[in-house]
Amino acid sequence: METTNAIDQTVQQQLEAQLKELLDEEPETKRFPAPNVALGEELGKAAEIKKQAKKLMANALDDARMGRQISMKPIHEITQRMMESMLNNDDALLNLSLIKRRDDYLFQHSVNVGVFLMAVARSLDFEENVVIAVGIGGLMHDIGMVRIPEDIYNKPTKLTDYELRQVQKHVELGHRLLVRTPGVPEIALVIAGSHHSRQDGSGYTLNHVSERYTQFQQLSAIIDIYDAMTSHRPYRRPWTATNALKKIHEMSGKRQLDSSMVQSFIHRIGIYPVGSVIRLENQLVGVVTQTNWSSLLYPKVRLLADQRDGKKIESRDVDLLEWKDKGQGYTIVASGHPDDWGIDLMEVLPHGEAYG
Repeated sequence: METTNAIDQTVQQQLEAQLKELLDEEPETKRFPAPNVALGEELGKAAEIKKQAKKLMANALDDARMGRQISMKPIHEITQRMMESMLNNDDALLNLSLIKRRDDYLFQHSVNVGVFLMAVARSLDFEENVVIAVGIGGLMHDIGMVRIPEDIYNKPTKLTDYELRQVQKHVELGHRLLVRTPGVPEIALVIAGSHHSRQDGSGYTLNHVSERYTQFQQLSAIIDIYDAMTSHRPYRRPWTATNALKKIHEMSGKRQLDSSMVQSFIHRIGIYPVGSVIRLENQLVGVVTQTNWSSLLYPKVRLLADQRDGKKIESRDVDLLEWKDKGQGYTIVASGHPDDWGIDLMEVLPHGEAYG
């Protein structure tokens, strides 16, 4: 069983120390009550909503590409349905966005950013109308990419300086397009114009973007980076979620990203998000099935294999928090890609068919 891309144990320990330091103070996030609908039941409905959202984004992007007026009515309606799904169960749409498939990147990325923004906004206890507007901003944030030549956007090698400048134009082009589109909330305009901003002045953004909703400028930058890093791209394989979070944490330490928003984001998705492939100190290998919100370093996992002999074992579910102080090696020491371990997440996750 190949593990060449697994995180070295020493690096993992350093990462955990950094994230523990980051999470020393509990953020002011909302603790959700018990869900109204069980996760397994809502996942199927949420999958249909996400599928419809990607279809609507494909239509919107095509309209923008052809110079046609974008109709915001279906975008508002699908975002309302996303909100209703979160009211049923806050984890269903979020979990679906954490599991990345080899899909059309722009459609999937747009929907994922919308879901992540809504999930964090809800955890910060924003009003429902704000959460919906933020979701619309996530869906539409990269609309300007349709004006960038596809051979540049999907180039499988490093961009030249000229090509990079062309890609950076998508922020202004998208913002300009949305300003002319009836029915786009102000928050969505802010997100479209500032999702590549950095606190230290690096990155690229529009100087005339409204200074209102600064927290969403910062949050959209964090989420855009995370989802891009953990997605399949023509020029690289996806980062593990934990490595992406480490990078985001490092950027907050350099004052490129807002540390409080980074903290809120990590608290909402977890240090080892659902779908993360992990190896324990006792050499057992498994997949994270659920985050323990009271202790992010000790999620619930489904054990699948033994690294010592490379063989699969009869799967069993374990709550690492329950084994934390028992001294039997139930501590995560490495994480990696499902492909590295020969794991198909659709086959091993509970209700895996919903992730297809």
